[in-house]
Amino acid sequence: MDNGDARLNAWAMSWVSYQLTHDPFHLFEANTFYPLPHSLAYSEHLTVQGILAYPLLLLTDDLVLTNNLILLFSIFASALGMYWLAYSLTGSHRAALLAGLFFSFAPFRFNRLPHIQVQLYAFIPLLLACWHKFIETRRPTWLLPMSAFFVLQALSGTYLGAIAAVALAVAVVTLLPFMSPSRREVGAVALALLAACLALLPFALPYLWVNRELGIEWDFTGLQSLSATPGAYLSSSSHLYRELSEFLVPREKRTDFLFPGLTLLVLGGVGFTRLLLVRQRRRFAFCYGLVLATGVVLSLGPATPVHPFLYENVIFFRGLRALTRFGLLPLLSLSIFSAFGLAWLLGGNQPARRSNWITLAIAGFFVLESTALPYRLEPFRDKPPEVYEWLSNQKPGPMVELPFKVVDTRYMFWARHHNFRPMLNGDSGFVPMSHQWMKIALNRFPSDDSLELLDRLRVRYVVLHLGAFRKPALLRLLQGIESHRDRLLPVRDFGHYLVFEVLHDSSEDELTPKLRAVAAQGSEPRLFDEDRDRVWASDARETELEVTLAEPEPVAGFRFHYGPIPRVPVTKIDVMADQAVGMEPLQSLPRPWPAVTELVMGLLSTPLNGTQTFTMEPMVMDRFRLRLQGYDGEPIQLTEIEVLSEKDAQ
Repeated sequence: MDNGDARLNAWAMSWVSYQLTHDPFHLFEANTFYPLPHSLAYSEHLTVQGILAYPLLLLTDDLVLTNNLILLFSIFASALGMYWLAYSLTGSHRAALLAGLFFSFAPFRFNRLPHIQVQLYAFIPLLLACWHKFIETRRPTWLLPMSAFFVLQALSGTYLGAIAAVALAVAVVTLLPFMSPSRREVGAVALALLAACLALLPFALPYLWVNRELGIEWDFTGLQSLSATPGAYLSSSSHLYRELSEFLVPREKRTDFLFPGLTLLVLGGVGFTRLLLVRQRRRFAFCYGLVLATGVVLSLGPATPVHPFLYENVIFFRGLRALTRFGLLPLLSLSIFSAFGLAWLLGGNQPARRSNWITLAIAGFFVLESTALPYRLEPFRDKPPEVYEWLSNQKPGPMVELPFKVVDTRYMFWARHHNFRPMLNGDSGFVPMSHQWMKIALNRFPSDDSLELLDRLRVRYVVLHLGAFRKPALLRLLQGIESHRDRLLPVRDFGHYLVFEVLHDSSEDELTPKLRAVAAQGSEPRLFDEDRDRVWASDARETELEVTLAEPEPVAGFRFHYGPIPRVPVTKIDVMADQAVGMEPLQSLPRPWPAVTELVMGLLSTPLNGTQTFTMEPMVMDRFRLRLQGYDGEPIQLTEIEVLSEKDAQ
């Protein structure tokens, strides 16, 4: 299914496969969003899928085929995992087979086929099966595979890790008291959980860094749009129920399709009732009933007080956006309840032949009510343009592909063919503010500002996708390139693709991936004080600020602060000092000043506070004015102005 999510996930798998054999200790230093670190953590890392992809890519050299094979494996493995859990609880092969079918082939999966990060959920039932074995046998040896399955599930997808953690937490809290554990057994459980957390810590740290330094958080308005609604649990993508769903739930109130189908509801209800009637098994009804309820509540997102509480107090919940995915937990519980119901219905002294026919009839009806076929599949080949294989044999250095579309994952999908050369391009649900402003600069390529940006970042190659430009923009682009032949060297013409090398001053050091880090802050800033200093004049085109220092001192420049979301950067500056005859202009911004480049570099250094730094010859002043003009003549929006000493400017 050729869409952005599928290509993004395929790129992540191919990157993991590549990096695990080249530099596994820097797994999260992906080639996208250069030069920011930990860019794999801007989305799902898919480590398990990347490991599975390695031998497949080695054999086929085809990322599309590899993606599809891993998808098919995920479907089968998830069914197999539920089969083992259901059989360990019921002892019935037929009930376990049907439970595996329900769990793995419900509409929940087929509404998310491009999202391979939520397809391999086989390890959730496996870890629960190990937990039940521990409760039943009191053997701590079952805790080791339980921890391993939890780690594997978390490494299959961030959301699946969170879902597995919720399911395991509920199972531990509800079932552990029934076994009246000794201190030693409680200690063994705690040790197993601690070991799993320690194993996941290296994978969690990059996400924590990204959340802290780049501020990846989702506002409740955005979360609500990707959360379930009560109507979602009445909506089905199945052809059998689609018209009824549309009648019951208006399209504008439907955020997902989470109706499990009549088979699961009826059999699940039978199984839940049977568990309540058998005293020794009521704990299973309590456990998985709570799992079901928790999944529903979490899937509703900010509509209940539970998610806002977790959002504020559990840091990993701040990175979860598509909360409807917690709808997997009700499916898990209903599949288990159905297994108990089927074990009762198919058990007893019934002839085997009759049980087989009942099993086939139930399976057939479930498939009928769950199908949304036919799916619209689009042919897509892993055969990249010639330019990528050519790049794999060229000099090292970062690249940028134009037009600069940070949400165009085709550039990323083909990255393995140029050996994952660092690139400014990328894609994620979260796009760093620095790269949002890069897009503004590079959309005007080859302007002086955009060329200055490429020079500062030491970008070596520019790849132009000529077919992606509209004719007027393409003509302007080619004319601009002709006027900058001193900075852009044409190196290869592939017809629909042109490659240019950016010429740099050879005396400057190359920026390498090893140097990618957020810069530390300098000395304590002296800031514009609204109570002491005042805005002299402001209109739609210019803003004048009058600044008074406590005493005369050398002023070597200014740093403009914009906060986490820069809006209109300063593009023109005049510095006027108090003279006997009035305010005289002393320093003006050199033209053209790379305003957006300065803002991008500031955002790379301090992502939560966009800055621009303007330096000048040091001048002793105590009272002066700044005349500032915004980008495209718009009014500026600054939070602070920092006055720099000569040491600060250096």
